[in-house]
Amino acid sequence: MKLFLLVSAATALPVLAQKAAPGPILVGQSAGMSGGQAAYSTDVKQGIEAYFAAVNKAGGVNGRPVKLVTLDDQGKKDNVLANTKKLVEGEKVTSLIGYTSGAGVEATLAYLDSQSVPMLSPVTGNMGIRAQFHRNLFHTRAGYDDEMRKVVSHLALTGVSKFAIAYLDDVGPANPQAMHGALELAKLKAVAAVPLNRNATDFNAQVDKLLEAKPEVVLFISNGTPIVKIVQGMRAKGYGGQFATSSFSGLKVIDDLKATGVGLIMSQVLPPPTRVHLKLVKQYQDDLKAFAPDAKPNYTSLEGYVAAKVLVEGYRRAGTDTPERLVAALEEIQRLDLGGYEINFSRKSHDGSRFVDTGVVGRDGGLRF
Repeated sequence: MKLFLLVSAATALPVLAQKAAPGPILVGQSAGMSGGQAAYSTDVKQGIEAYFAAVNKAGGVNGRPVKLVTLDDQGKKDNVLANTKKLVEGEKVTSLIGYTSGAGVEATLAYLDSQSVPMLSPVTGNMGIRAQFHRNLFHTRAGYDDEMRKVVSHLALTGVSKFAIAYLDDVGPANPQAMHGALELAKLKAVAAVPLNRNATDFNAQVDKLLEAKPEVVLFISNGTPIVKIVQGMRAKGYGGQFATSSFSGLKVIDDLKATGVGLIMSQVLPPPTRVHLKLVKQYQDDLKAFAPDAKPNYTSLEGYVAAKVLVEGYRRAGTDTPERLVAALEEIQRLDLGGYEINFSRKSHDGSRFVDTGVVGRDGGLRF
């Protein structure tokens, strides 16, 4: 009997020594899932989850699944900071991704600097979060300064000289400064500068102020709702000039504007999501269809997909989900070709891309380059 007990104990040791299977890699997101940015935020989240789903189907990252934890901030910057604290301290996420409020990220920077958890790819070109270097903040898209310079220089070459600018009022001065700076490079000055509330529904006062300035073009850095209301309001009152917007507007504005959107100039910071000859776009479309069969490919979900792809590459290189090691691994990413879109980081620069293209909305509702 003693021999039996000894043998049983010996054979049981490996079972007792087995470790529990590692849990998922937790990634946090604060986004405006309700409010004026709901459609935009939903697309970002879908793009991220489409790539995570493909990675998990293939075995995960270093054998572990990746899980996105999303909290709704309603597009309000104070909620973004509160959500970030919940994600880091409560949910114990090891990275943050796909934030949709530039103002919210700006309000979160001091907290982010005090933590070890990195934030990758806030889906915004907001210049307030690019004014200074932050060790835990990484960008995978161009900033609004690059976008504004591209749009203004293009229009100035055609002889346009009277620009009005409209921008969100809940961010710091860096965004309008980028707009003024782009105009100054073209030796021009804004004929009007109009702040906008991203969650408002009535923009009659802004419409009247812009019309009074008699601009040849109105240039926006805004989410979609203010743009739609102002374009429709100005057209209804006989305005015949042009409108141009940063990539922040999202493509849904084209659908919302319908016929009034013809001629709208839009800057984009990624290759068109229809160019399936690019490896990145083909993979994106395949993974999006597998994850959400009814989803329509667009720039916004592609941006979320790119963010997820770069983050996963960072985790793979790090070999762990330790935030400190993840930051170091991300800084080692140089000339990473995702299949038609390149990312470059270093210890001194976390601006991963400066790619900008511009298109015009045609009569068929498509964006033409």
